[in-house]
Amino acid sequence: MAQGQHDAQSVVPNATGDEEDDILASLPTREGWWTTFVLYHGCWMARQTARSVSLVRAQFAPRDDDVLLATYPKCGTTWLKALSFTIANRSRHPVVGAGAGDHPLLTQSPHDLVPFIELPFRHIHPLAALDALPSPRVLGTHMQHHLLPPRVHELGCRIVYLCREPKDVIVSLWHFVNKVTDDDLSLDFDKAFEMFVDGFSSAGPIWNHYLGYWNKHVEKPDRVLFLKYDDMMADPTGHVKKLAGFLRVPFTDEEVGAGVVEEVVRLCSFGKLSRLPVNSSGVVDRIGGRLVYNSAFFRKGKVEDWKNYLTEEMTKKLDAVVEEKLKGSELAAMAQVQLEVDSVLTGEEEDESLLLSSSKLQTREGWWTTFVLYHGCWMDREAAMSVSLVRAQFVPRDDDVLLATYPKCGTTWLKALAFAVTNRFRHPVVGAGAGDHPLLTQSPHDLVPFIELPFRHIQPLAALDALPSPRLLGTHMPHHLLPPRVNELGCRIVYLYREPKDVVISTWHFMNKVIDGFSIDFDKAFELFVDGCSPFGPIWNHCLGYWNKHVEEPDRVLFLKYDDMMADPAGHVKKLAKFFRVPFTDEEVHAGVMEEVVRLCSFEKLSRLLVNSSGVVDRVGERPMKNSAFFRKGKVGDWNNYLTEEMAKKLDAVIEEKLKGSGLTL
Repeated sequence: MAQGQHDAQSVVPNATGDEEDDILASLPTREGWWTTFVLYHGCWMARQTARSVSLVRAQFAPRDDDVLLATYPKCGTTWLKALSFTIANRSRHPVVGAGAGDHPLLTQSPHDLVPFIELPFRHIHPLAALDALPSPRVLGTHMQHHLLPPRVHELGCRIVYLCREPKDVIVSLWHFVNKVTDDDLSLDFDKAFEMFVDGFSSAGPIWNHYLGYWNKHVEKPDRVLFLKYDDMMADPTGHVKKLAGFLRVPFTDEEVGAGVVEEVVRLCSFGKLSRLPVNSSGVVDRIGGRLVYNSAFFRKGKVEDWKNYLTEEMTKKLDAVVEEKLKGSELAAMAQVQLEVDSVLTGEEEDESLLLSSSKLQTREGWWTTFVLYHGCWMDREAAMSVSLVRAQFVPRDDDVLLATYPKCGTTWLKALAFAVTNRFRHPVVGAGAGDHPLLTQSPHDLVPFIELPFRHIQPLAALDALPSPRLLGTHMPHHLLPPRVNELGCRIVYLYREPKDVVISTWHFMNKVIDGFSIDFDKAFELFVDGCSPFGPIWNHCLGYWNKHVEEPDRVLFLKYDDMMADPAGHVKKLAKFFRVPFTDEEVHAGVMEEVVRLCSFEKLSRLLVNSSGVVDRVGERPMKNSAFFRKGKVGDWNNYLTEEMAKKLDAVIEEKLKGSGLTL
């Protein structure tokens, strides 16, 4: 029977007592990790677990202010519980100043402070203990999303979900099972790996577990917060702030200034918690009829420990399965970035000398030169070096606004519109002063500079630091490559995307214009584009990264479509003004200011201006290019003049497959 399917034989109605025992006894069975497993609602699990989950579904009484911390086993559960408890209870249990020395985490396990709803087994330890807890409750669960009691969703209970690299999960799970089960059990790693890859693991297939919560996050981002363990390890303070906001207890300016965020991170760190007597010694029944050493919950907590256990063949096999199972979801695009980046440089390693070393990054023949694979994105080495410097050195401000686009998606137009809208009080577009508007004599790319261009190892970032606030800045960088402080500070982002078939045409023309002595055949360019080998990575990953953040934070990330903006420019100018917090007044509307912004920034107007139709400027870095290269047609549907029917169908099919299940269509 296929794992992960909700086969009719495995569906168990809510039942109790003898009836429940009879139903559980009739379920399909298979020899599991440490005992016989049963197939319960599409998930293989121990019979005791299935019975407990069944009772929880029937008897657990959720409250509308409950917060559930959901994880697949061995995905950072203990850490997430510690962080959430500390954040949510810091007014009663401070982490700095008077009372900090009496914090509950110093003497109690995170699993006691944030209990599971299904553990210890509820037919052994009844649910009454949870009912007695005061509101609001923070509770943990390893249950798949579709197994949660229906009232959890009906009441709108909030959920924090933490996922982790599956290869690290299997290693940690194998160690844990060998520690906590009977002394005479020693499960061979190869056998455990094969069961895990087969979806035969406690709590069910890891991919189904991830997708269940991911899909609910996409549907209701304000109710389900989806986090990644590796990201949290890389930026714990940023995630602590995010958790506080989601738990509706954001940190005050005073707390930030007093170092409370950093102290939460320190208190809940692996190094701190693992050394406490409560966690390093003692035996407790946390499962139900099975004593477990507290120390079993603290092994390493490292990222990429799997490299010490998995062979290259194992790695490829698990990666391929996960990629296939997540295919069609936006989560697949996020995972694909991780799968591709087997040569990513981070921390102290990421410097110019290593980026210039071909031995450190995968290479491939690109559009006009050799490309390197940098954080999941194919790009030329110069661009990778510049992006690396931006990530390390760029200093964002909380009132910055980033205009993000994939190359050739209307960047120049968006920059012109955004500048005209936000600066219309200093530089009016109607009446006195309109004839001196900066857009008449300066390129949109000078008025709204890129953060990564010109290449920052050639032209340093100091020029951006000198700009007055609030700054309008452009970027072609994928969302996951933005400096972390951009998101921590809440910088607003406008993202504009375009029909991919028009993008490949425009990109091909642009590259043939701006690279001296270069001419790439269109068929070759098309195949590279379809294969995701294009500057700043695959267009689908680029769009999905910003789409995901828009779904999560729609007030902070405005997601626009080029074709829609072409069809209704005035409406989009109005939308931009509102997002920039400078909405048009009734007087401006009646005076035709919106229409004049549209006219001033139109392709016809800008392309004919002397500043844009002539001159050569170094906008990249030691590569002068004509200003006119940024103005070709700007038309919707120009691809009809270039792509064969077969090409159009091929690209459409790739895009449809890559975006499937995300809610985004291009």
